Amino acid sequence: MIGRLLVCTAGAFLSIGLLIPAVPRYLTGPLDQQAGMVGISLAVTAAAGVLARPLAGRVADRAGRRTALCAGALLLSGTSLALLAAGQLPLFFVLRGVAGVGEALAYVGLATLASDHRRPGAAINHFSVAVNAGLLTGPVIAETLYAASGFAAVWITAAAAALGSAALGLTLPKTMGPGTESAIPDQGTGRTRLYHASALRPGFGYLASVWGYTAISAFLPLHLAALGGGAGGLHFLVYGGVLVAVRLAGHRLLATAAPARLAVASLLLTGTGSILLAAWPSPAGTWAAIALIGAGQGLGLPAFLRMAVHGLPAGERGSAVATTTAFFDVGFLSAALALGALADRFGLAGGFALAGAVSAAGALLFLPIRHNEHEGAPLDHSPR
Repeated sequence: MIGRLLVCTAGAFLSIGLLIPAVPRYLTGPLDQQAGMVGISLAVTAAAGVLARPLAGRVADRAGRRTALCAGALLLSGTSLALLAAGQLPLFFVLRGVAGVGEALAYVGLATLASDHRRPGAAINHFSVAVNAGLLTGPVIAETLYAASGFAAVWITAAAAALGSAALGLTLPKTMGPGTESAIPDQGTGRTRLYHASALRPGFGYLASVWGYTAISAFLPLHLAALGGGAGGLHFLVYGGVLVAVRLAGHRLLATAAPARLAVASLLLTGTGSILLAAWPSPAGTWAAIALIGAGQGLGLPAFLRMAVHGLPAGERGSAVATTTAFFDVGFLSAALALGALADRFGLAGGFALAGAVSAAGALLFLPIRHNEHEGAPLDHSPR
């Protein structure tokens, strides 16, 4: 069952990853818009995702995880295919907003299924690897498709990947855990929450972590250009490689170690890497910073999700996952705006330093580590 969940996850996020390089190029090409519209497009998608997270959690808890992920994947597929006819900017923005809703539904459904597994620590970690596999390979495939057949090939492939994820999702159960099927309220019954208080602390930790991630995802190309380097393709590849390597090589640690300790390590590594970009503006400093941030991000998401769902009944996990993951979009939007403004006034070093300070300060949320936080999930002694 876990294998199908991971393939379903990779397909949904491959669909999202395919659009990462294609959307900016389409906006500034066929739609003849300025670069500023790219930022607005990202904001539309992110804002729609944030607003849809409570709905996604409610759907996952009341109707089942499978319903949430399939509905989200179908929205992703439909909006990607509709881009074939999106020749006007208003329609394009509508489609990107609906895609944000689809991403929220699919992510919450898939992540909550992973949290239902009898070994949630391992399942959440493997889920996060599948997410990054789709996001990292999508842009590479998109560039190849665009070079061969243009935008239409990218839109159709993204739609097909999401549709395949929805079809495979139909073969999954409502939940992944033994005995949890009956714990999800029937339609129209049961009490569910739009947000979950237990997810607020890991959510704010995730937000702090995202500031460090935003520093490189949004501003690394400008930093490298100032150093006389390229656009950062190899640097992003190394970042992704370090992140995935940490999650694969450290799967047992990520599944069994106290999530609060992992969160502290993640935030300190991310913060140190971001500050290093400001303090050591050189090629060597950039490589070291990329490795530190990649390692920090590799530790972070599994820890934050484990903390959010630990000890919760099945009927509340969707709300907790939705609450935690909403902080990614909030963090990305707030960081992009604040760091951009600071970089305009004080240079890129000022933005990197602030991002590092916010990420490192986030570690204070998890200190001191209390005794009852040493066990975030059952020990996983299964062979790998």
